[in-house]
Amino acid sequence: MNIVIVGGGTVGAEICERLTPEKHNITLIDTNELTLTELSNTYDLFGILGNGAELSVLKKADLDKADLLVAVTSNDEINILCCATAKKLGVDNTIARVRNPEYAEMIEFMREEFDLSLTINPELALAREIYRTLKFPSANRIDTFCKGRVELAELVVPANSPICNKSLFEIRSTLNMRFIVCAVLRKNEAHIPTGNFIIEAGDTICVTLPDEDIAKFFKAIGAYKHPVRNILVVGASRTAYYLQSLLEDGKISSTIVDKNKSACTEFAEEYSATVVCDDPTKQEVLLEEGLASADAFLALSNDDGDNAIVSMYAKKQGSAKIVTMIKSSSYAELFKGLGLDGIVSPKSSTASLILKYVRSLANVKGSEIENLYKIMNGKVEALEFFIKDSIKGLTDIPLKSLRLQSGILLACIVRDGNVIIPTGNDAIMVGDTVIVVTTTPQIKEIRETLK
Repeated sequence: MNIVIVGGGTVGAEICERLTPEKHNITLIDTNELTLTELSNTYDLFGILGNGAELSVLKKADLDKADLLVAVTSNDEINILCCATAKKLGVDNTIARVRNPEYAEMIEFMREEFDLSLTINPELALAREIYRTLKFPSANRIDTFCKGRVELAELVVPANSPICNKSLFEIRSTLNMRFIVCAVLRKNEAHIPTGNFIIEAGDTICVTLPDEDIAKFFKAIGAYKHPVRNILVVGASRTAYYLQSLLEDGKISSTIVDKNKSACTEFAEEYSATVVCDDPTKQEVLLEEGLASADAFLALSNDDGDNAIVSMYAKKQGSAKIVTMIKSSSYAELFKGLGLDGIVSPKSSTASLILKYVRSLANVKGSEIENLYKIMNGKVEALEFFIKDSIKGLTDIPLKSLRLQSGILLACIVRDGNVIIPTGNDAIMVGDTVIVVTTTPQIKEIRETLK
């Protein structure tokens, strides 16, 4: 595909990194010559120096040949203008990053008026991701497929869990429950396990199961944590702002601590949360505001260093659930090595959504990619396919008879709204939605799962 990206900041760079392995033709437009040089040297792309909102600059990008334009500058208005202009120049698909909370209620209106294919609000997307983990605090991450019918949950196996040192065959037989362990991360190496795979304490496992069975599964393996009822949040950032709306809908009480007086005032005027204007990097402030009694601790300030420091302190104090927002990719890897597992990033969430959209544009006859998520520290992909037509060697054949490539697992089937956690006797049929988990990147067709 021919893809034009306007904006080479942190989000733009992340998108370039994610799309490069997909072998697309990428053109990057940015006003910073140094940024263009660095990204052009790092990734296989063509750089254009200039303002992406200017007609003359967009024409240099050969938009008549472009399949998609993505505008992710730091200016919402420029992003919208770029997309609107690109549409007039014949680009069928456009994506605009729109971050301003004041525009949140106008998103649908803007999409219709400017004929945008997709608008992405990184902070809102991240807030929704965080809220899902608060609903199920035992999980490091929860991804939703099939319109909320299927959950992929990542969690660390506790040392005292009854599933330790047992094979997946033994675990499924013992628990007598509908689930599949579809990926395992051990010492930063990803595995797509077979039934003989032995689970060890400290493994990060990704489990596919129906939404209503998540709590039951966590209890069965000794990893259950009580639902979150009150949280302590460091940072009155945009992510925290969007999250607070979800928290109030979910009846979760929160205390927000930030030293920025104007941010605190805005937060207090909008929401009913307890807002404290003080320095959250001070230990005594965190303890005074209830760190010891909070069900979860969220570090969501705009300073990566502060977030890491207060999160490590919260971990030392024994906080059960810690979520840390880290915007820098290099910092994220560093802090994961220090034991901070619940690290989230707005740019990562945005890049994942855009990659999912790009993959959906590459649909082929017989199957469609409805959703795509990078899981297990980005080492594993979870793909949602819709089976439109009969596929030789795949449909109407018992799964135990399929000849699948290595590193691939069929994790779930949804048929007529019913969730099927498959066994070897189940079969894929036309009209099904199928979840495929794989360590093999760049799968575009479900046919590619076969040998």
